[in-house]
Amino acid sequence: MKNRIRIALLIVALFMLGTGTITAYQSLSKTVAIVEDGKVTQYETLHQSVSDILAAQEIVLGDKDEVEPSMETAIEDGMKITVTRWKPTVVLTVNGSASTFKTSAMTVGELIDNRHIKLDEHSEVTPALDTPITDDVEVSVKTREVAVEVVQEEIPFEKTVEEVTTLAAGELKVIEQGATGLKEKTVEIVRFGGEVQSETVKEEFVIKEPVTKVVQEGKKNIIKDSATGKMYEYTKALTLEATAYTDVEGDQWSGKTASGMPTFVGMVAVDPKIIPLGTVLYVEGYGIAIAGDTGGAIKGYDIDLFMNTNSECKQFGRRSKQVYILQDQNVDVRAERKNY
Repeated sequence: MKNRIRIALLIVALFMLGTGTITAYQSLSKTVAIVEDGKVTQYETLHQSVSDILAAQEIVLGDKDEVEPSMETAIEDGMKITVTRWKPTVVLTVNGSASTFKTSAMTVGELIDNRHIKLDEHSEVTPALDTPITDDVEVSVKTREVAVEVVQEEIPFEKTVEEVTTLAAGELKVIEQGATGLKEKTVEIVRFGGEVQSETVKEEFVIKEPVTKVVQEGKKNIIKDSATGKMYEYTKALTLEATAYTDVEGDQWSGKTASGMPTFVGMVAVDPKIIPLGTVLYVEGYGIAIAGDTGGAIKGYDIDLFMNTNSECKQFGRRSKQVYILQDQNVDVRAERKNY
């Protein structure tokens, strides 16, 4: 019976001792929150300083890591200790697009994994994937991208010019306003490092056809020499009554003209009030000529064409002819007539 009482008393004593110890611990311990890389962990501790509790939790600081408050600071109940790990700054360029940020990655490969960049056999990474990350390191990643794009393009319109005689020379008149068309293309585009390597048109169709612009232009004043095929530009066209004349043997005026030039086929007599002497002309059916003579019967819109024989003159008779004043007044008429 006595033994039982002793055991009971011993149990009570031990219980009271344990309870006292717990109570004493609870009264002396402090609650501390440690924030590391954004993660918050709460501790009950009897440690006296920041360095003590960090050591107890096996939190090791690097040379460039920071802790707030300082390591020597005494622990207080409810204290928050913030550990800021130093992270190197990297410049990452992916397909030509650069960004600068801090990272906890240890190697280039880990950095790329953290950024969820997918690599394949076409990819190019510099420096190598196993290169350690250092501060201000520049990492370049080039990947191959294949995209299918649908694009629309304008179709330029064409322009046609119609020469007409109903407009003055050089005058323009728009008959149909041109309009651009539109086409749609499905294009496969291959890019490497953000730059286009190739474009392949997979499909193309016209949405709207272009409308051709039609312009009328006044025809240039050009006459073609029926004998030589040569083209002459003229400034004015006249309709004249034409006759013919020739030298009369024994006549005092034979071979002479009002301008002082000798007679030759290509010499014509005119009214100087209508056509000044020395004017280079083209006469329909007669050819290139020069106004170098006058005549008493040649008045107003008359013209007299020199011919070699009297029979030619009689055969010619009197006719209405188109006479053109040439743009180039420096034409050597006698030299040109040798080509007839």
